[in-house]
Amino acid sequence: MEVMDLHMVYIQEDFLEAKKLYSADSFAPAIERFEGAVTEYFTADQECRALCEGAYDYDGYNYLEYSADLFQSMTDHYMQVLNCKQNCAVELASLPGKDKPMEDFLPSHFNYLQFSYYNTENYEKAIECAKTYLLFHPEDEVMSQNLAFYSATLGEDKAAEISARELVQRHIKQSLLEKELLYFAYDAFGITFVDPDSWTPAEVMPQRLRDKQKADRETAARITEEIGNLMKEIETLVEEKNKDSNDITKIVREGGSVPFDDITVTMTSKSLNGSQRVVMDKVISDDECRELHRLSNAAALRGDGYRGKPSPHSPSEMFQGVTVFKALKLGQEGKVPLKSARLFFDLSEKVRKVLESYFRLETELYFSYTHLVCRSAIDEKQEGREDLSHPVHVDNCLLVSEHNECIKEPPAYTHRDYSAILYLNDDFEGGDFIFTELDAKTVTAEIRPQCGRVVGFGAGKENPHGVRAVTRGQRCAVALWFTLDPRHKEKERIQAEDLLKMLSSPLDAEFQKSLKDTDSKQPAQTSGQADQSAAAPDDQEASDADKQAQKEADTQAQLTDKQSTFKEDQLTDKESTGTNVNQLKEKETTQSTDKKADQSTDKKAEKSTDKKEVKQSSKQPAKQKQKATEKTGSKLKEKQADKKVKQADKTKVKEGDKKVKTSTKKTSSQKEKPLGKKAAVDKSSSDSGTGATATEEKSKSLESKRNSQDSKAEASSTADSQKDKDEL
Repeated sequence: MEVMDLHMVYIQEDFLEAKKLYSADSFAPAIERFEGAVTEYFTADQECRALCEGAYDYDGYNYLEYSADLFQSMTDHYMQVLNCKQNCAVELASLPGKDKPMEDFLPSHFNYLQFSYYNTENYEKAIECAKTYLLFHPEDEVMSQNLAFYSATLGEDKAAEISARELVQRHIKQSLLEKELLYFAYDAFGITFVDPDSWTPAEVMPQRLRDKQKADRETAARITEEIGNLMKEIETLVEEKNKDSNDITKIVREGGSVPFDDITVTMTSKSLNGSQRVVMDKVISDDECRELHRLSNAAALRGDGYRGKPSPHSPSEMFQGVTVFKALKLGQEGKVPLKSARLFFDLSEKVRKVLESYFRLETELYFSYTHLVCRSAIDEKQEGREDLSHPVHVDNCLLVSEHNECIKEPPAYTHRDYSAILYLNDDFEGGDFIFTELDAKTVTAEIRPQCGRVVGFGAGKENPHGVRAVTRGQRCAVALWFTLDPRHKEKERIQAEDLLKMLSSPLDAEFQKSLKDTDSKQPAQTSGQADQSAAAPDDQEASDADKQAQKEADTQAQLTDKQSTFKEDQLTDKESTGTNVNQLKEKETTQSTDKKADQSTDKKAEKSTDKKEVKQSSKQPAKQKQKATEKTGSKLKEKQADKKVKQADKTKVKEGDKKVKTSTKKTSSQKEKPLGKKAAVDKSSSDSGTGATATEEKSKSLESKRNSQDSKAEASSTADSQKDKDEL
């Protein structure tokens, strides 16, 4: 038994490998494998038959009750042996893991061999295998035609000399004799026999047995049919009940709000005589229709989406189409406008959102397939047309209109749940969209295409649909199929999204770069404005000087320090230079005016006040000298801080009216440096009354303090300038 099992393994391995080579058009190695499988088959068959000639099998404990005479015992045993030998064909054709054996296992070897030999131009062997196959199926028309062709190619005389394989002839003859004996025992003694071969001639079975089996088959078929009809009626009642409840639920559920104000719902399921149906208008504009129409003619390929067939549904029309990803690729390459390809992508997404909202779907609706397609009438093929542009079908099941059934199994796209068609034009004849019953004949609704119109519907058997013949012009539309299962999302849609991200990223980077360039230019403009401010009229310079003084003099204590410092400086200047009282009064007037300006908190009001004061000073000749002094001090402070140190050094050797000018300059800068001036006051108080020598020492101390104050003021001015830039 183990030896036979090993032969069976070899047979099956050789046969399956030979079929792979045959499918790959590798006919020479396939012949070798098929011939090896045939040899192994007959070896295993002989071993299997030999194993059948063993002891009688009583089938359990039946031997206790078995009682038969010699001839009956011999008959029972021999019939059991013959039954076993006939069953060898089943054993050799059975594959591991398969419930049923391969049908016509031995004859199929010679079917493959005859064609393989023909492809290797070995016509003698091709004729031999064809004749061998006809031993099993003599009425096979295709094989008879092949044999005639091979004979004509080789020559009738040579072909007549070639006969079928003798080994197979003996095998068939032996098998048929065994079958006759088994059928006789079946008819005479009631010993059941089930023929394992499909090629057994009908005349092998006795006529009486044939009639009996025919009557039994008819009875069984009638009973089976009655049971089937009864089950079908029960299923129909259940389906109608469920359908009614589902239809009510769907009708209640559909009719949700549309997320775009300009879209109008023209027809609903009720007016379309069905369920899960809707017609919407103004989904896209006329300009968008024209742009997509131009894109279809520029980018679409004949037979695209239909496995390269330009006329997949009707020989009277030519189809051309393009997918979203292909359109974007062409846009990237510059072969079509990228704007049009992007519009194709965006408008299909708009339709998806509209359907998802209208049908009130609880889960997200995903694209399954998107296709911009045009069908054009072929003018010379329109006479006597009775066919449809697209035959009636259902999108997610196989419609069997003869039985009013729709089988939801492959090759149907069973994962599709909703469908939609976005029409782009109406300048053609025919091409109306129709809904029908399951019989594919009874039309329940008919819709005329027009620009911006969308027909949306469920993809199940409740919505069989088709398209009437387009007899003139070109009919263009965007066909959309959707699924609720994210595992079946459209792959080209994902590729299109990635391509759009890639195309948009360089633009974004360039845009960000331009923003950065704009930001980097702003400080330069600010410094330019500062230069303009420096070159402005004198009244603007005075206003800017007052602004800086305001930032540094925020507290009342600083104002008090200014007053005390100013008084001490007056006493010092009197002892050293003998400045007259009128000049001191003018300085006091200047100081009081500056203190009023310092106490102002509103910068805008301060600016206007300073401008008014400058205008008033121009009208009062007595104050012209004071303003000129302030302007001089302000300009020296803002433009050249380093020169102040040099001026302070020169002040040591200057006398008389030069010291008065320095004192005046000091008065204007004291508004900006109150802390340094306070220290100067303390120094002058401790050294007062010591004469000219004390005055000189104090002057040196004041000059050094002033230098320190100037450096602090420069640092403060720099910080304030940076702060102003940050605020800008």
